[in-house]
Amino acid sequence: MVSSKDVAKGAGVSQPTVSRVLNKPDSVKPETREKVLRTMQTLGYKPNLIARSLITNNTKTIALISGPVCNEFFAESIDSIVRKADEYGYKIIVYFDEEENLDDILKSVSGFNVDGILMSSITLEESQLEKIKALNTPYMFFARRSKLKSNSVTLDDKRASVMLTNHLIDLGHEKIAMITGESDRSTFLERRQGFDKAINAAGVDIPDSYYIKIKDSSRKEVGEAVKKLIQLYEPPTAVLCASDAIAISAIDVLLSMNLRVPEDISICGFDNVGLSSHRAIQLTSIGYDGGHIGEIAVQHLIKQMNRKERALEDQDYKILSPKLFIRKTTKEINSY
Repeated sequence: MVSSKDVAKGAGVSQPTVSRVLNKPDSVKPETREKVLRTMQTLGYKPNLIARSLITNNTKTIALISGPVCNEFFAESIDSIVRKADEYGYKIIVYFDEEENLDDILKSVSGFNVDGILMSSITLEESQLEKIKALNTPYMFFARRSKLKSNSVTLDDKRASVMLTNHLIDLGHEKIAMITGESDRSTFLERRQGFDKAINAAGVDIPDSYYIKIKDSSRKEVGEAVKKLIQLYEPPTAVLCASDAIAISAIDVLLSMNLRVPEDISICGFDNVGLSSHRAIQLTSIGYDGGHIGEIAVQHLIKQMNRKERALEDQDYKILSPKLFIRKTTKEINSY
């Protein structure tokens, strides 16, 4: 069996350096860390995780409590988080959250004695935050935040919504609808607030029938919302969807109704997932242009976990600046 001594000899470093790569990777120079990890892979070294966790009181695992993988944003989140965590020597245990199942998930997380918790499905409900804090484990929310200020990495959703709405207004649209999710999520709440802010600033009058709230981004839910809008006496000329998942489903539904995007109706979304730039879709969207939010969040979480002393009060609160990606699903109304 390959030992840490063999790895140290093969990489040309000391055995304590190998130990630091495994237990405190941030304390090792990137080039040295890469050399040691490469040697581990070449020799087929497999550290004894159980023994190491008993010595260090660290399991080198992170619990990721995610939204549904059918949503491209969450699928991309899991991929980027797993890859980035692996660079730091951490493994990810993935849970898919349903509101009624959160208590069971947290019991499981506690049983695994994970080193940190990463969560994208947090709501604004204060009790959820209290349940997370009660575990006394470093945590980080991403893409969404709790009602109270807490450790999180989010997009500036309100500003992003203002930018996206202004894009439609600049194209000459005044009949703009919005399909959004439950307002107990910070993303949907703030994206609606940004939409209202831009609409009011432009002096555009939007009827209540143009606001549609859905429970999830399934094709069935989105399909019903789209059909309600199209069947109105004065249907909208543009629809701002509160996520790319909603927008992509909306396009599919519109095409099934023999309507053209953007010739008959403009569509835009949020998050700028990879599928948005697909040549067959080319969705106008808005998101962060400096890496995936989940990737940034797991880096912040690992730094928090590696601090010798953690502050009792939450202090890691990062808001990312949005960037607008104008593609082919939005069009100037005067050119119809």
